[in-house]
Amino acid sequence: MPTSETLILTGMVATCFNVTITIVVTCIMWNLQGPTSIRRVSDQPSADRLVNEDPGCCETLSGSRNLHAERKTPNPYLDHSRGLLDQSGHFMTHPFAITGEDWDGICDSWRICLSTQTSVDLMFNIGLQAEMWEGPLSVSVLTPDRDFTVAIIMIKYLLECFPKVRSRVAFHITYPRDLPPKYVYNDDEERLEYDCKQPEAVNREIVKKIRPERLTQHLKKAAYPQNLLRNLARQGCPSEYSFTPDIDMISAPGMSRKLNEFVSRNSTRGCDHCAYIIPTYEIRSGVENPKTKGELRALLQSKKAQRFHIKVFHLNQHNSQLKKWETEPSRSRELGVMYNISSWTEFWEPVYVARADVPLYDERFVGYGYTRSSQIFEMHEAGYTWHMLNNAFLCHSGFQTRRQRTASRRKQMRHNDHIYGVFKKEIHARYTMDKEESTPAS
Repeated sequence: MPTSETLILTGMVATCFNVTITIVVTCIMWNLQGPTSIRRVSDQPSADRLVNEDPGCCETLSGSRNLHAERKTPNPYLDHSRGLLDQSGHFMTHPFAITGEDWDGICDSWRICLSTQTSVDLMFNIGLQAEMWEGPLSVSVLTPDRDFTVAIIMIKYLLECFPKVRSRVAFHITYPRDLPPKYVYNDDEERLEYDCKQPEAVNREIVKKIRPERLTQHLKKAAYPQNLLRNLARQGCPSEYSFTPDIDMISAPGMSRKLNEFVSRNSTRGCDHCAYIIPTYEIRSGVENPKTKGELRALLQSKKAQRFHIKVFHLNQHNSQLKKWETEPSRSRELGVMYNISSWTEFWEPVYVARADVPLYDERFVGYGYTRSSQIFEMHEAGYTWHMLNNAFLCHSGFQTRRQRTASRRKQMRHNDHIYGVFKKEIHARYTMDKEESTPAS
C-alpha cells in the first residue's frame, strides 16, 4: 500500500505533466491560428511600464472581474483625482498624459500645430499623421472603460514603431465620468510583438481582444464628444496658428512645411481674422493617396477620388467652389492664396488654418450634426474672411455613403438641430452687441 508521501509525489508529477502539455498545446494553437499582425514574445516589455492599473481596473460594464488584474499600484500617467471636468460635467480630461520627447523644441520652432481627436478604433491613423505632418501634433483620445487599455497598448505600439510619434506627438485623455478608465493587466496578453507594417490590423486586433461586447454595444449608441476632444487637442497646441482636421484626414507630402512657411510670411501678418482653406478629398479604398495636385486630378478623372462628403451631404463643401480649385492652373508652385470666398452658406464645413485665437468649438454639440458648421457660423458672425490655398489638400481613405448613417446618428442629428437654432440666436446676439459697443457714439 503506497504511503502518503508517495501519493503526494505522484500527484505533483501528474500536475507538472498536465501543465507542460497545456503549455505546448497552447503554443501550437497560437502559431496555427494567431493573427499575422500579432505574435507572442517572451522578452517584450509590458505596457505596464507606461501606465499602471487603477483600483477599479478590473470591473467591466457587466460587473465581472479579470483575475489577472488584482494588484493596486500607483499610476504615474493618469491620476484620476487631477482630471479636469468639462463644461457639461459629464467628461473628465487629462491634458498631456504622454508627451513626445522633442515636443517643446518642435513647438518652439514651428508656428503652426496640428490638433486632432480620435476614438481608440482609429488610433492607427496617428502613425500616418506623424509621417506626413512634420510639426507638433496634439491628439486627444476618448478612452471609456476598457478602451483605456486599448489606448495604452496602441500608444506603446505607436511609440515603438513610429519614431516621429515618439518625438513630436502629445496625447490627451478624455473619458465619461460614468465610464472611467479600466486598465486590464494581463501578463499573457501584454507580452506581444506587433507588426509595425500593419498598424490598422494591429489596432483592430487589440480592440477585438480587449473591448467587451457590452461596451461595443454601448458605444454604438453613445454620442461621441467631438467638439470637446477638438478643443482639448487645440488648447494643447502652443503655436500661433491652429489646424484641426479629423484623424483620418491625412496631409499631402511636404504640405506641413509649406504651411509653416506660408504663415511665417509677412503677407499673413496683418490678417488676424483670415481663415485659409485646405480642401479634403475621399480616396477610394485600396488606392494610394496622391502626392501632388496633378495626381489628385488624375484620380478625380478616373473616379478614384471624390470631394469630401459629396455623396453624403454635398453642402458640406459646396461653398468652397472646388470645381474652380480643381480646374484652374496654379500660378505659382509656392503655397499661397488661389482665390477668396466672399460668401458664407449654411452647413458649410471647410477645414482651415487660422490664428490660434479662433473661436473654440461649441461643446453642446455632441455626436453627429453641426459640430463643425456651428463653429464656421460663429467665425462668419465674428467677421472672418475665407481664402482658398492653391496646392494643399487632405486625403480621407474610402468613399463615404449614406448607409453609414445609423439610426443613432440620425437621432443625434435631430437633437443637435434643435440646439443649433438656439446657438445661432445666441451667437448673433453676442456679436451684434459687441459691434454696437465698439461703434463710437456720434
